Amino acid sequence: MPDTTLPHPQGAVCWLDMLLSGQAEALRFYQRLLGWSGEPDPNDPTKYAVQTVNGKAVAGIGLMPESEPLMPWTGYFSVTDLDAAVSRITANGGGIIVGASDAEGHGRFAHGTDPAGGHFGLWEAGPFPGFQIWGEPGCMGWLELVTAEGKSSADFYAALLECTVEPMESMPDSYWTLQVEGQPRAGIFQVDESKKPYWRPYFLVDDVDEAAATAQAGGAQLVNAPTDTPFGRMATLKDPNGVEIQLNSMEMSSDE
Repeated sequence: MPDTTLPHPQGAVCWLDMLLSGQAEALRFYQRLLGWSGEPDPNDPTKYAVQTVNGKAVAGIGLMPESEPLMPWTGYFSVTDLDAAVSRITANGGGIIVGASDAEGHGRFAHGTDPAGGHFGLWEAGPFPGFQIWGEPGCMGWLELVTAEGKSSADFYAALLECTVEPMESMPDSYWTLQVEGQPRAGIFQVDESKKPYWRPYFLVDDVDEAAATAQAGGAQLVNAPTDTPFGRMATLKDPNGVEIQLNSMEMSSDE
């Protein structure tokens, strides 16, 4: 199980959120699917709703005006010096969407894009560290960039986050992991498609088949049916807003 010692170390994925106009529907979907709880903050213009599992923060879902585009699941990487990290975005060929900004009473954040266009967040923790737990059922267990520019993207994030990158032994030409303190913290998956890169979260569940059925009943589209892999049983879906997610259980099917 991943180390949840706080604060999260430099370069580790430390938070996950989305902003969309259909916030209430998204909350219903993910709360039913993953057992989350948490209501929108009435004092926040975005009505940001921190979601919890057993009372510990695991993700956020905020409100975006209908006139603005959906901000799909976005992973935030922990940095100890946000201003320095933001300067490394452009120095390494990326773009800045939102420069270093204060989240009053919580910490500081920024949003950027890698050179291929993948969107990411940076988080400098204040009183709020980000994930209070992760890698447990109901929580995110992994974050993965799907991109046609695999190796160059891996090199960008390694430079940005001042961490190391290693090719996966079984997929050395198509999968790289970002290593923080000797542990893999995120993946870069190279595909042949030329569409805009995107980060997709893997949510851990006790039973992938049951969770996939629950997701479909809630309006999700099944992309890849549940199947056993060397990394556990997995299924790929698009939530009711078309945002791709993975469901993952470390338990294999009893039928295999």
